[in-house]
Parts: sequence; C-alpha cells; structure tokens
Amino acid sequence: MTAHREIERKFLVLDETWRDQVVGEPVVMRAGYVSRRKQASIRVRFEGEAAILTLKGLAIDPEGRERPEFNFPIPADQGAAILDSGMVDGGVIRKVRYTVQVGASLFEVDEFEHPRPGLVLAEIELPSADADFERPDWLGEEVTADSRYSNAVIAGEA
Repeated sequence: MTAHREIERKFLVLDETWRDQVVGEPVVMRAGYVSRRKQASIRVRFEGEAAILTLKGLAIDPEGRERPEFNFPIPADQGAAILDSGMVDGGVIRKVRYTVQVGASLFEVDEFEHPRPGLVLAEIELPSADADFERPDWLGEEVTADSRYSNAVIAGEA
C-alpha cells in the first residue's frame, strides 16, 4: 500500500508534438469506480496487467491540486471481478497512458478511448502545490479544478 497526498495538475493537450518526447512504452489502462462520491472515490484500475484499488479524498486546496490518496495492489482476478460484477458506479474508462519527459519533469499523457475518444489530457505530479515546472508548447488550458475532466465524472459517461 502507498499512502500520501497526491499533488497533481491536469491540462488539456493542444496537439500531437508531445509524442516526440515519449519515454518508455505506453500502458493500456481500464478503470471503474465503486464509488464516485465527491467526498471520496473508490476506484479499481488496471495498469497493463496490474490491478490497483485506490481511495481518493476531497481536495484540500481551492485549486484542487492536492488531496489524500491511498493505493493498494490487489490480485488481478479480483480487480477484473469487481469491474465485471456490475458494482461499478458508471462505466469502465479505457485509455492509453504515455510518459513524456519535458526537461526534468515527467508528464503522464492520457489518450481516452472510451467514453471520450479523442480526449487527451496531461497530468504532472509535483512535490508541492506551487512547484515550478517547464511548460511545453503542447500544454493547453489547466483543468485541474474542472470536474468535467475528472476520471470519476468521465466514468459516469461510460
């Protein structure tokens, strides 16, 4: 289990030029929410073949950048059973995640396949809510506090 405060910023992606900075192999992801409540969400996510149960709490800052997060690896067969059991609130998100190196920073760029094909978001985890980072030209509007771009809301569309 990992427990920590997630400090993350999320952005729309303007174009395809980020692909030139991809490091490593893309990871196919599936995720479903057992609970999508505003106070706390509970998610089962597959990152490739690995299943993770995640609990996320409310943002503790007005910009929505920082919140408590707890991750628990679970057996893949149990993760699959939860996603396939009808216990998910909404549907299952499918996306491909790329790691993108920009200077000293690593971004995660997600290309959604379902339910919002064509949506591309970039996230960066930071050591503090006000930490500086290099902003590449392909990075668009910040949507960290815009709930329309939260995975929990997107799952409600699936």
